[in-house]
Amino acid sequence: MQLERRLAWLLTVAAAVAVPALAIIIHLPRGVEMDHSALYLCLVAVAVLVTAQNLVMLYPSKHGKLFPRLPNFFVGILLFDFIACVAVYFSGGLRSPLYPALLIGSIAAGISFELPAAAASTSALALMYAAVALTRARIEPAILQPLSFNLFYIVLACLMSNRLALELRQQEQSRDEVASLGEFIRRLEKAKSEFVSMVSHELRTPLTSIRGFSEILEDKDLEPEKKQEFYRIILSESERLSRLINNLLNLSRIEAGIELNREMTDLVELVEEDMELFQSQTDIHELKYVGTRQLPPVYCDQDRMHQVVKNLLSNAVKYSPQGGVIEVETGVEGKYVTLSVTDHGIGIPQEDLPHIFERFRRAENQGLSGITGTGLGLAIVKHLVELHGGKVTVRSELGKGSTFTVYVPMRGF
Repeated sequence: MQLERRLAWLLTVAAAVAVPALAIIIHLPRGVEMDHSALYLCLVAVAVLVTAQNLVMLYPSKHGKLFPRLPNFFVGILLFDFIACVAVYFSGGLRSPLYPALLIGSIAAGISFELPAAAASTSALALMYAAVALTRARIEPAILQPLSFNLFYIVLACLMSNRLALELRQQEQSRDEVASLGEFIRRLEKAKSEFVSMVSHELRTPLTSIRGFSEILEDKDLEPEKKQEFYRIILSESERLSRLINNLLNLSRIEAGIELNREMTDLVELVEEDMELFQSQTDIHELKYVGTRQLPPVYCDQDRMHQVVKNLLSNAVKYSPQGGVIEVETGVEGKYVTLSVTDHGIGIPQEDLPHIFERFRRAENQGLSGITGTGLGLAIVKHLVELHGGKVTVRSELGKGSTFTVYVPMRGF
């Protein structure tokens, strides 16, 4: 499109130069009697060409074309060719000094259209010019040679301008691709730096705790109760470090494109199994199954779907530290089976919701103090659900809890 816009600008400038030049050429003394009204026809033709090109470039129609089956600007060039041929007819036919004006239409067609459309436009111009030349002169062998050369120049101008336009478009496309690739590489480098920085920070935190408390435990005079407490902290940080590494490996494998072992699965049974596991690990939460249990089978990878459900339940338990009811609801919506997990915990600020599924992204919330996490669980959920052809959404209100809803296609993609 940039090339076409430059063409419109160049055409406007060329018209501003060509119109006075044509006026001077036609009014120069010469031996040929000529009706000066042909000048005005030629000026009208140029005005039509420039106006049509600028209108098409700057004010396209709803579908981008005046006529859906014709390229943009095609009708404008045909109208220019017709008026220019009329001007040539009234200014001497084959001997007309306005013949170069016809080359403008041929060149414009070659630049503006693909080769088939350019050839069709130029063929129409050549036929009109041949009819004008043969009508104004007696048909005899003497006129066939100049007529043939003039027709050849019309066709040659179209082919050469079409080839030039093709080369320019390819160069423009190459520049755009190089610019896009450069921008992509810059974003990739930035993302890599941020990822390395975040991973380093997340790994350093538990390692620092493990190292610090291990050094303290070297003191033989430490009280047994303190030693026991420090051992628990070291164990907790080790488990946190292990979870982080496992999550990183899982996310890496998922993003690299894992193969899903799909089979028809009873989602209700799968969810209840995970709910029993988490209920056995907490005394202050009540996991309640709501919604219909009459669900069609889901074509999914059971292990990966367990991973999705466990991550959602883990987040619900973790971010409702005061306990309470956690509701798990299933249902059917269109071609999807839905699974919603609702907690009544600390909630998520509205400004953080668009980024909640990004890696290492955790909501900035004062209620998070003392709650550890890697910021990878929801990223894994999103990737796994999308790998199944589904989607995941979130609704949340600060201080009132969150609802995560997973949509899984019943029959895969």
